[in-house]
Order: sequence, then C-alpha cells, then structure tokens
Amino acid sequence: MARKTKAEAEATREAILDAAEQVFFEKGVARTSLEQVACTAGVTRGAIYWHFRNKQDLFEAMLGRVSNPMTARLEDLLENRRDITALRAICIDSLRQLATSEHNFRVFSILFLRTESDTGLAAQDRLAGRSVELLKQYFSTPGVQDLLLEGVSPELAAMSMHTYFTGIYFDWLKAPSQWDLAQQTPALVDVILRGLFRPGVSVVDHP
Repeated sequence: MARKTKAEAEATREAILDAAEQVFFEKGVARTSLEQVACTAGVTRGAIYWHFRNKQDLFEAMLGRVSNPMTARLEDLLENRRDITALRAICIDSLRQLATSEHNFRVFSILFLRTESDTGLAAQDRLAGRSVELLKQYFSTPGVQDLLLEGVSPELAAMSMHTYFTGIYFDWLKAPSQWDLAQQTPALVDVILRGLFRPGVSVVDHP
C-alpha cells in the first residue's frame, strides 16, 4: 500500500476527530470505545493509534480544536491589545460561537455534560485554570487594573468572569431552546463587564 501523503494523513486525522466528536456527544466519553470511533470514521483502530496514543489523547485533541483558538485570542490580547473593547469582543465571539457553531455546541456539551470520567474532569480543571490565569494577567495590566471597581482585585475579577461564563455555558447547553443566546450575547457580556469596572468606564468603546 502506498504511503499516505501529508494531506491525506491530516484528512484522516480530522475525520477521526469528527467521528470522536459525534460518538462522544451521542454516548458520552466513558461509554465510547475506540472501535466505535473507528467504525464511525470508516478507518481501522490502527489508524486511530497512528494519530493518537489512546482515548484520552483523542479527547484532548478534539477539545483543542475549539478551545485552543479561544485561548490563543486571550494570549494575543495580553501581547497586543489590552483594552476593554478587545476583551468584550472575545467574550461576545465565544458565546456566539457556542450558539451558532455545531462543533462548539457538541464539544462543550461533551465537556460539561458528558464527561463521566476523570479525563473530562481533568480537562475542565485545566481549561479553567488557564482561563483564570490569563484573565488575571489581563486585569493586572496597568491601565486596566486602575479601572476596576474599588475592592475588586485582578484575582477576583478573573474568577468572577470565569464563573459567570461557566454558568452561562452550562445552563444554556442543558436547554438551548430556553433563550436566544446569540441575540442576547452582547447584553450578557456587558452585564459582567459593567459589574467589574468603575462607573463611567465605557465597556463598548474604551480606547
């Protein structure tokens, strides 16, 4: 058999990740076998092991397809644009993607509602820790920290924002039809931002 090209190998990897996303969503992580993923993807178990060490590695890669771009935007915020408007845009985009992207909906449903194993819980803890740390660094930035409400530390601001958005993700994923998340996203984001910054600080057009 001819050796696969790099493009073919990458296409196979993506097909496996798509299949894992589908089966994890339908059955939950703990009740999914690699054989089921292979069958759904139309590949052999050997093909899965060529790309991934085990089910945990596969789960982490599937999660990374949606979480890594979000983390990268927060990291870019720290390196380049540290203003409130940029943070607001990131928050709005993350919620709108949850509401409009099937990939995001399925992956975060798996993470929050279908992780019966230590693998999923560990992933939740890792993502939460990274998110809070990046937010804490952001709120510690000179010019941003000075705008926080009196008594609100960068640590408190970061934890408050993380907890607020985790609650939105969890509640909406349980019952997506209960309200129009995409339409209400800007208002939801502005509520938390206005609760963190001093009166008079614009969260919409701050330079």
